[in-house]
Amino acid sequence: MLFIVAILWGSSYVFAKLTVEAGMHSGLINACRGTMCALAGGLIFFKKIRHMTWVDFRLGLVIGTINFLGYYLQTDALRYTTPAKNAFLTTMYIVVAPFLLWLFWRERPQRKAYLSISLSILGMAILTNVFAGHFHLQYGDFLTLVSTFFWAGQIIFFAKYAPHASSPWVIIFMIGLCQGTFGWITTFLFERPSLGSVHWVQALIPLAILTIGITFLAQGMQITGQAHTDATTAGLILMLESFFASVMSVIMGYDPLTPQLVIGGVILLVANAIMEVDLRSLVVLKRKMF
Repeated sequence: MLFIVAILWGSSYVFAKLTVEAGMHSGLINACRGTMCALAGGLIFFKKIRHMTWVDFRLGLVIGTINFLGYYLQTDALRYTTPAKNAFLTTMYIVVAPFLLWLFWRERPQRKAYLSISLSILGMAILTNVFAGHFHLQYGDFLTLVSTFFWAGQIIFFAKYAPHASSPWVIIFMIGLCQGTFGWITTFLFERPSLGSVHWVQALIPLAILTIGITFLAQGMQITGQAHTDATTAGLILMLESFFASVMSVIMGYDPLTPQLVIGGVILLVANAIMEVDLRSLVVLKRKMF
């Protein structure tokens, strides 16, 4: 099930790119996506949402706000970069999370985090063509890197505080509600001049797939799937979303299949895998085998 979730999340980068190409800006995409997610959640899980507690509301508001900021920056970045680079750089949140825990929660990162961050910098350098003598960190790449701090924050809040919620579906409803509310505010404050240039017919299908088929369905499948596997295995499987995003991006013609894309992407995946795997347990296993 989580393998299917990784495919869905990976394909979301291409569908988001298609909505951007249709003239929709990030605020409007968030507004439509969040509104549809909240409506679907409200209809399907009305009984759970009706019993929302004050703790649920506060937690959902915080996580929803973090989610909006992360997705707003990530989607806006697609105006200036490709889906493959956007996906690979987004996976940096796994490396960023331990350092946020250290900074705000005084939980020191494991020693392997330093190796992981070094490999991540190397992978980003290859992706952005530093070694070729011309630096290609596009504005979209910068926005994507900033968004990873919000995704890392969301992961931390999910791990530390989400278990206190009465139902995970209440949190998903609140995420959709925050996305929709902040998205419409952003749209009417900053994006009104661009509304006339939106190709609504062109945007409708990818937007519908993005909101209902991917966001709501994939989120529900992820919650269900993670209940039947450990966190490390789940993290490793879900990391494949960047691989599937790159495959989709190459197929759709947004990215050429270059050595930089392959090598840089693999190094970033290895860096993230190091953060997910308990290296000490592998050493113990090896000793038992021999």
